Parts: sequence; C-alpha cells; structure tokens
Amino acid sequence: MEQTPANNAPAADGISKFLWWMAAADITILKDCRADQERYRIIGMSVLVTWLFATLAWGYFFSTVVDDEMVIAGLAFFFGFAILSIDRSLITAMSGSGRRKFLPVAFRLLLAFTIGLFISQPVILLLFRKDIQAQMVLNRQGKLEKFRNELATLNEAHITDLQNDLQQWEQQLQQKTAQVKAYKDDYIKETDGTGGSGKIGESSIARVKKTEYLKAEQELTDLRRQLEPQLQERRAQLAGQWKENLAKEKVYMASLTDGFLAQTEALEELTAEHAPLRARYRLIVLIITLIEVMPLLSKLLMPKGEYDKLVEHNNMYLGYRKNNAV
Repeated sequence: MEQTPANNAPAADGISKFLWWMAAADITILKDCRADQERYRIIGMSVLVTWLFATLAWGYFFSTVVDDEMVIAGLAFFFGFAILSIDRSLITAMSGSGRRKFLPVAFRLLLAFTIGLFISQPVILLLFRKDIQAQMVLNRQGKLEKFRNELATLNEAHITDLQNDLQQWEQQLQQKTAQVKAYKDDYIKETDGTGGSGKIGESSIARVKKTEYLKAEQELTDLRRQLEPQLQERRAQLAGQWKENLAKEKVYMASLTDGFLAQTEALEELTAEHAPLRARYRLIVLIITLIEVMPLLSKLLMPKGEYDKLVEHNNMYLGYRKNNAV
C-alpha cells in the first residue's frame, strides 16, 4: 500500500511531481504545503503547454529546412527543452527571497515575451499554410519575371549588337535580291516585246540587260556566300544567349525554395494586402505569446504562500550558515 507522510497528507502521485518539477518547485518542501500544491500544479501545466508549443514550433521550423524526420524530431525536442529550461530558470528566479524589483521582473517578462513572439511565427505559418503556399506561387512568378527583366537589361547591349548585325546583312541581301529581280524583269520584258525597245527576241538591248542581270545574280551569290558564315555565327550567338538565360532561370528557380524565409515573406505580403487576415494574425500571435508568458505571469501574480515562506526561510538559513562559516 502507498505510504503517507507523518502529517497524514496523502503522498503525491507521479503526475503531480512531474508538474511540480515543471514549475521549478522544491518537491521536498511543497509536499508538506497542501495549500500551495494545486497552485504549483497549475503553473506546471502552463509550463508544460509552453514546452509542447515550443517543441511543435521548432519541429515545423526544422521541417522547412531538413527532410529527415528523425533529425527534425531530435532538433525539435532539443530546442523545445531549451525553452523549457529558460522558463524554469525564470520561474526559479522569481522565487528568490526579498522584494521583487521592477527592472528584474520587467527583464524576465520581456525575455519571455520575446521568446513567445519567436515561437508564434512557426505556429502561424502552420495555421495559414494553404494561403501561404498559394502566395508563394505568385511570389515565385513575380521573382522570375523580375529576374528575366534583369537578365534582359544585362544582355541588352550585346543582343542589340547581334540583332543589328543580322538586320544589316539581311537588309543587304534583300536589297540585292530586289535588284536582281528588277534586272531579270527588265530582261524578260525586253525579250517579249513589252520592254523599252518593243522588239521581240535577243536584241542588243536585251543582251545588255541580260548581262546586267547575270552580273547582279552573280554578285548576289557572292554576297550570300560571304555573309552566310557571319549570319550563322550571329544566329548561333543569339541562340546561345537564349540557352544561357534559360539555364540561369532554371538555376534561379531551383534557389526559390519553400523554406522558412520564403513562407515568412509570403505571410508578410498576405497580412499587408488583407486587413481581416492581418487582424487575425495579430490576435493569434498575441494568444501564443501569452501562452509563453503565462507561467511567469502566474508566478508573478500568485500571492506568497506557505511554500514561498519556507523557501525564503531556508535561503536565509543557508545564507546565515555560509556567512558564519566564512
């Protein structure tokens, strides 16, 4: 059967001891202070909730940067335990003897509030996950368009030179082709009697025009042979520039991850554009922050009881023995 202490108070169960440990209470003293046990169980529950929230927040945070579930769980538990340790340290410091001065209390509340704000961010990202993912798609598209414009600006001078060369050489070919066609038409008209002389057949004038036509055609052939390598080179350079830009776009898109920073950026844009979402976002941040501050506020607002008097008495006694020993 379960043993009871000498004052006939029932022995504390394991859950109570765990909650007292969460509340940074001295179990050996608290077990004899029945009036304070329930209050410290409540403080312990608030610390437990804070620890669970912190672990959840850190877990979601690391899930955005790590793929291994075991690593995520280990890191979430470790950093959640770090937050738990900070909370217990703050509560322990509030139990010190003497009057609670303003500056130390304000500093501890500020620290707890800061931790609460940090913890609230991953939880907010988890709650608004669908909206954030939709916004990130728009953000990626906008960033891609901006990147394309920057590439176009960067390569504008080089591409303009290549296009001008192509346009100039193609224009030369078009002009020469038009000239050859004009000479050919004149020659044909001169042979069928519709030309200037009105004679049908190979007259002397027709032969002169034929010579001009054949000469122009040969010049066109030579010009094409001369310009074709240069045209192919410029076209290859334009195609290479396009492929290079496409490769840069792929690399840039691969760098646009769905990580914590990208989600935070999308959340900021959503809250900036949508007033109802902004109001709910602030409300949820406030609630989650209060959850982190709640253990410290509970300890601060709770009046001193028998347990606190015994702790203060023990501290004074230990200090007295230490001074006498010196």
